[in-house]
Amino acid sequence: MVKIKTLLVITIVLVLSNPALSYAKEKSVKISTLKDYAPFCIADESYKINQIIPVGSDAEGFQGYSWDVVRESFHEMGYTIHLSITPWARAMMDVKNGKTDILFPTGKNTERKKIFLYSDESVNRANYLIYVRTDNNIEWKGLDSLMGLTIGVKRGFSYGDKWNAAHELNKHIVNEIILGFEMLNAKRLDGFLGYEHNWDYVLKQKNWTTKFRKLPVFDFSAEYLVALKNNPNGKEILKAFDTGKKRLIKSGKLEKIKKKWFGN
Repeated sequence: MVKIKTLLVITIVLVLSNPALSYAKEKSVKISTLKDYAPFCIADESYKINQIIPVGSDAEGFQGYSWDVVRESFHEMGYTIHLSITPWARAMMDVKNGKTDILFPTGKNTERKKIFLYSDESVNRANYLIYVRTDNNIEWKGLDSLMGLTIGVKRGFSYGDKWNAAHELNKHIVNEIILGFEMLNAKRLDGFLGYEHNWDYVLKQKNWTTKFRKLPVFDFSAEYLVALKNNPNGKEILKAFDTGKKRLIKSGKLEKIKKKWFGN
């Protein structure tokens, strides 16, 4: 009997200490994202910068359409999420430095494709366009219409290759969406480059929709999850998200998330 108990203890220790033998080993993913990207990612005053979200749980003080899609997709695959909510530039740096595995929501451009692997499934879409004051009578004829004007851009955001190629434009970096609109309203900027859904959400929250008008969309990008190309677990994690999201589509959960945030 003593020998049997000893063998049992040894077996348990081996299983727990060897991931290959541990059937119940927890799957986890470290994710970075930003806090001020409504309605896709939204943090309130109660949010915590670093959170652990087991399957079936949600973050504290953090919500949004894209977050719901990411959380539910990974939970569908049995992953516990280690979430880091920071300014976008820091979130980008954390994934580049290997502190986190995944960054979202991330648009595609030439420079990012050099260092990142992208998920097949997207989390949302960004339409790129310029906001101007309603009293600005500029006639839109493409990005060339902005020559000689000062255009605000949010720090760390990507606006696609067309915008990146417009080197001759005057670009002024701002740290917050609301600050960009305040500067535009005060005539310190001639225009403010934005992501349509997100910038519209901020304007509605502030009841500022009549202060500004939108020039036509000049480019767009679906946004994805990314992992660093040299992350040994990157492909596996992105594949897990892709599979999880497809399950959400099949089960009808994704449609419920869409209705929750955008209605019918």
